Amino acid sequence: MVLIMMGWAAYFILFFPKFQVARIEISGNDKIQTKEIENIAWQLANQKILDNFVLHLWSKSIFLVDNEKLAKDINGKYPSIENIIVKRKLPNTIKITVLERRPFAAFCQNNDFTACFVIDRNGVIFEELKNREGSFILRQETGKNLLLGENAVSKDIMDIIDKIARTLKNNFQIDIREIFVSDPLVLKTSEGWKVYFDLASDIDFQISKMDILLKNEISLEERKNLQYIYLQYKDRAYYK
Repeated sequence: MVLIMMGWAAYFILFFPKFQVARIEISGNDKIQTKEIENIAWQLANQKILDNFVLHLWSKSIFLVDNEKLAKDINGKYPSIENIIVKRKLPNTIKITVLERRPFAAFCQNNDFTACFVIDRNGVIFEELKNREGSFILRQETGKNLLLGENAVSKDIMDIIDKIARTLKNNFQIDIREIFVSDPLVLKTSEGWKVYFDLASDIDFQISKMDILLKNEISLEERKNLQYIYLQYKDRAYYK
């Protein structure tokens, strides 16, 4: 009796028609084709149960779908995906929600401006850059060749860059043109002058010093001839 019940349970889990995957719903994707994601999902959904000289048994049971493995397989093939959520939707649907990475800037290694990548807000490079027009550039000296999907710049530094960029844009309508990721962190503005930040010191304090300088001490007319602002010294800011 127990064996019969176990057999029925196995049949129910593995082969009951109502629980065979029949639909794959995909949302959130923009650049990545829906069909490409579907192909990966169908391959994983179709599970080999037994394959020998006598029997060839396959199952698309929704209970056998490994959500984590499916998410990992899709993410591994497409570095442009920031996050992916896979859920079972009973009785027979797999629901895949994709969050694609959004461009933040261009990233170029060393001084090589011929091989640049798109970098996201978290510092991950995820595709080759085909057109630098309109993008500000992050440069960083590095001794290794980076792969798509890798963190080229740490998220902490990206947060700092974003905070500085928003301050300049919101308060003074100044854009960033280029950033050299080093210590000091060097930013070149759309007006041609540079700002130097010490990454080991309080960044908020340095941004405040920059803000006060540009509001109260360096006039709009003086900014036309401004060359640099040094903020990495604790006692005060220097500019020329």
